[in-house]
Order: sequence, then C-alpha cells, then structure tokens
Amino acid sequence: MNHSQILFPMICLVVITGGMGIALIAARYKAVREGSLSIAYFKYNRGGRPPEYLIKISHYFQNLLETPQLFYLSTIVILLLGKSDPIYLGLAWCYLASRMIHSWIHLGSNNVLHRKNAFIVSYLLIFIIWIRLLLQLLMG
Repeated sequence: MNHSQILFPMICLVVITGGMGIALIAARYKAVREGSLSIAYFKYNRGGRPPEYLIKISHYFQNLLETPQLFYLSTIVILLLGKSDPIYLGLAWCYLASRMIHSWIHLGSNNVLHRKNAFIVSYLLIFIIWIRLLLQLLMG
C-alpha cells in the first residue's frame, strides 16, 4: 500500500471546506446585494438579521472548522509516523463519508436528528483513529 493514499480523504475534505468557503462568500455578497444585510454587519456580525440561507451556510462552514481539525492532524501524524495501513485508510474514507452525509443533511433538509446521527458517527470515527494510534504508540 502506498502510504500517501491516506492523504486523499483529507484532500477531499479540504476541497469541500474550500468550496463551502466560496459558497459562504457568495451568500454574503448576495445578502448585501439584495439588501438583507448592510456590509457593516460583517464587521462584528451584529446589527441585522441574516437571511436563513446565510445562517445555514455560515453554521455549516463553522462546523467544517471544528472537529475536522482532529482528522487533519491524525492524517498527518499517521503519515509522518509511517503508520498508514488499510485500516486507517478505511477509517479515513468512512470519516469523509460521514462528513459528506452530515453536509448533505445540513445543507438540505437540516433535520437535526439525522444531522446529529451523522455527526456522532464522524465523531466516533475520529476518536477510533486516535485511540488506535495511541495503542500502536504504547505497544511500540
């Protein structure tokens, strides 16, 4: 197995995050252009009520900057330590899939119960990765 394959799920998540950053910028421009918010609102995120589409994208983008950081770090540590194997690769792809399902729910129906389930799965996967890594390090 090529150890650098572990980077592909991480790169996919970076691309998703970048795409959502662009979508957030576009939504902010749209809100100002249509008069829903003044450009001054963005100085402190106060002084107006953002439209729902902007709130949804903003919250989702914020989600992409929270626990996925643990995924990015684990991927880099696994690669640097030469620990990459089919199990880590499978866990990484499953993590990415769970985040994509979370995205689909968050940006679509935004059903909180379904979204919660996708979040819990992704959260468990990232901690399984870290626990496995810890055990490998402890066992030498």
